[in-house]
Amino acid sequence: MSRIYDNRSLQTIPVLNQQWNGRWDPKSQWQTGNGVLLEGILMGRSRHVITDSTNNKCRYYALHIKVNQAHKRKFDSKGVEIEPNFSETQKVNTGYLMSSYKTEAKGKTDKLQTSEVEAIVNKPALLELTAKHRPANCLTFWVEEKEMDKIELENEDVIRIKTQGDGPFLFSVAKLDLQSHTVGNYAGGEEVGATWTDKVFAAKDRDSPQQSTSQEGMGADEDEWDD
Repeated sequence: MSRIYDNRSLQTIPVLNQQWNGRWDPKSQWQTGNGVLLEGILMGRSRHVITDSTNNKCRYYALHIKVNQAHKRKFDSKGVEIEPNFSETQKVNTGYLMSSYKTEAKGKTDKLQTSEVEAIVNKPALLELTAKHRPANCLTFWVEEKEMDKIELENEDVIRIKTQGDGPFLFSVAKLDLQSHTVGNYAGGEEVGATWTDKVFAAKDRDSPQQSTSQEGMGADEDEWDD
């Protein structure tokens, strides 16, 4: 796992100094709830320095992303993140040699449409700061400037992000290698490596279900995104 620290391309983005009326406190204002997990294309970036009424300064990058696919983040009763339900149905092997399948109900999916993601992450007060810098058909996500020192991003990179709660502030961001569909480098609260997120986001690249040597009736490892 490589981490790239050359931030020359980031330094060329103009800094926007903006005043905030009141105390700037993203954690209490916009970071409650489970958040979202999504993959998309980075279409633009802007830099923002927020100065609040207490003269506290906070530095951010706004990442303007065209969403490809998204799901709700999901946690167990102990607060440990678990795999979301990626589809309302699942394919189950019915043939002895995995020769046939049937579709069974799996429960309510955690998949989100782009309009649903927009409703979750867009906050009017924050949009006033970023809207004129956002390309068309994109959503804007905020990440602390210090985190961007750990990752090199360019426009049109495919990235995977998790939000910290139901808002636009990022818990983690990772750049994907399109050839292998694996993480190239990352920044944020965790290393986004070979986890269930890789399995799910790679599902679109599979033409057919994986064949399993397990017993009849076992769930097929299928492209659940299209169900």
